[in-house]
Amino acid sequence: MKGSKCHEHEADVPAAELWKIYGTLRFVELVHELLPQVLHKVDVVKGDGTVGTVIQVTFPPGNPGPQSYKELFAKIDNENRVKEAAVIEGDILAIGFTKYVTRFEIVEKGPSSSVIRSTVEYEFDDGRDELEAAASTAPLAAAAEIITKQSTTSEFLGVIATAECKMKESNSHELVTDVPASELWKIYSGLGFVQLFHQLLPHVLQNVEVIRGDGGVGTVIKVTVLPPGNSSPITYTEEFVKIDNENYIKETLAIDGEVLNLGFIKYGVRLEIIDKGPCSSVIKSSVVYEFDDGRPELEAAAGTTHLAIAAREIAKYLKKHDATEASS
Repeated sequence: MKGSKCHEHEADVPAAELWKIYGTLRFVELVHELLPQVLHKVDVVKGDGTVGTVIQVTFPPGNPGPQSYKELFAKIDNENRVKEAAVIEGDILAIGFTKYVTRFEIVEKGPSSSVIRSTVEYEFDDGRDELEAAASTAPLAAAAEIITKQSTTSEFLGVIATAECKMKESNSHELVTDVPASELWKIYSGLGFVQLFHQLLPHVLQNVEVIRGDGGVGTVIKVTVLPPGNSSPITYTEEFVKIDNENYIKETLAIDGEVLNLGFIKYGVRLEIIDKGPCSSVIKSSVVYEFDDGRPELEAAAGTTHLAIAAREIAKYLKKHDATEASS
């Protein structure tokens, strides 16, 4: 099983300044310094921060996930501001991942603004569905937020900025499938997605109620979802605000309910089916959200794990359904 999860953080910091941190060893040093509760210890096994550098990272005692692992700096593209690090040893591989790569991209948006895109790409054997939740961008999101807070438009300081602002961010998951994009879009484009999601995973999507509409733009539904790791379900109402049948893109926006009551100013889901060939595609599921600065606990509530599980099960269902039809 192959997948990826991505988090994007908008920053009022020049891309060049952020790359001075992300493109070097300073990134892990700063995360350890500012977030010791996330990153307990960093040891440089070899190298100076360039390609080939190996570091060992250790998480705090009692961390429910992996305790320690080694990663190799496999790619540093200073021109495009892209860095990739691959796990080569330790707990992440021991628990069942066959591949685990972290990618950082600093995307320039203007003279004094940029986007920090943090991606985790991973692979694990079929039948190890519990590993889906273990592949998380939450620590990378926390790092992006606090590093941005540490910044001015010209330099990184040793104090945390206190200016209040709205945090605009997104998380996304990508699943490579052996299902044609057009077949997936038949499900994802309308009400079929939530209906099949509820049918296949009733313990995750516990209830779906159509308030109005037939699955087109303007449709409003009320859903009750229990994201993996949550102790109680969340109920909210969402509206279908965009359905692009040409590019296979659908967007929904929460308009009422517990998601907004938690403190989100905006909470939307974007579903995109990317055609990769006659019999292959990628399901990209994103959560786009905003909340006031000072509410970092909301970061964990904007996860894509439930959408990732839905993508996997729907792809399996369609693949099996197609095989059954072909053999009948």
